[in-house]
Amino acid sequence: MTGAPRRAGFLATMRAVLWSFFGVRKRQSYIDDAGSLNPLAVVVAGVLAGAIFVIVLVLIVHWIVGRASA
Repeated sequence: MTGAPRRAGFLATMRAVLWSFFGVRKRQSYIDDAGSLNPLAVVVAGVLAGAIFVIVLVLIVHWIVGRASA
């Protein structure tokens, strides 16, 4: 008896998105994620992770430029 596939939670979705940012995935992990992740949640997690990445880069650049000009 097979029911509907169990949906992944927020942390599982973020973990899958962060691994995809890194670019390394095992085939079995990809297959598991494909069956359990909600596409809308993946898009939201991707946008959130991308925004955090850009903000961190901007902060690092500001910190380095601030130290260089002091």
